[in-house]
Amino acid sequence: MRYLKILLLCLLACVPAIPSAFVAPAQITLESQNNWGDANPQDIQAALQSVIEVIAPYTAGRKFGTIIVRKSNAAPISLYEKGVNGEYIIMLNVQGRHWSQLAYQFSHEMCHLMSNYDLAPNNISRQQWFEEALCEAFSLFTLERMAAYWAEHPPYPGWKDYAPRFTEYLQDNMMQTHRRLPLGMKLPTWYQEYHQLLSDDPIARDRDLNELVANQLLPVFNANPENWMAINYLNLGDDRGDKSLQKYLHDWEQNAPPNLQAPVREIRKLLLKNSA
Repeated sequence: MRYLKILLLCLLACVPAIPSAFVAPAQITLESQNNWGDANPQDIQAALQSVIEVIAPYTAGRKFGTIIVRKSNAAPISLYEKGVNGEYIIMLNVQGRHWSQLAYQFSHEMCHLMSNYDLAPNNISRQQWFEEALCEAFSLFTLERMAAYWAEHPPYPGWKDYAPRFTEYLQDNMMQTHRRLPLGMKLPTWYQEYHQLLSDDPIARDRDLNELVANQLLPVFNANPENWMAINYLNLGDDRGDKSLQKYLHDWEQNAPPNLQAPVREIRKLLLKNSA
């Protein structure tokens, strides 16, 4: 596993941060053709490929190849298991033409791929909760980008009027009460109260804790969207010893290129007391 992390770091160092010409970082293969309710599978695929186009600037030039998307009746997930040709497999739980929900779920799972989730499987780092929070923030960010993108470049001309629905879905999520810090409490104090629970269970309390942290992380990236490229350098540290959040964030910062280290430092200051 350590060898794979070093190899990925070398590959990331060799790709341009901003490609000279747009090439989609992934192509979608929809494996479940008949389980999407009243949504046409071709429309599902078009909507998913649109998400890929929206998040492309933040993939640090990486190419994920073909991604197999399957319909699930359970929670959305990126499988550790790969396809017969090494494809990533993403499970989504959307029934019908709910493009906002589809973009929300799919961008979250794409964030896991970008975050190298398969190099830190099964909460081996004890900080998988942070990756979950980061990917929740990324899905919220993507909804805002989808609204702007579909207002100008919808997959089909008739879908342009749907663009504001992405913003509505974003606002509905952002306003949920469980995403707010308790009155008068700072995030480091909150983290100290919940860090053991988060370390033990990455999606404790039905993801409510992840979603609270996501709302606190989002401004770091909204201020400078290019900061999202930093997620491509997550989970590349040595997880055999110290499994603290301090060490996890330190490794992230050290593995990121100099121009992407500032958001990691800002996040560390947000979460940890007495952090320089």
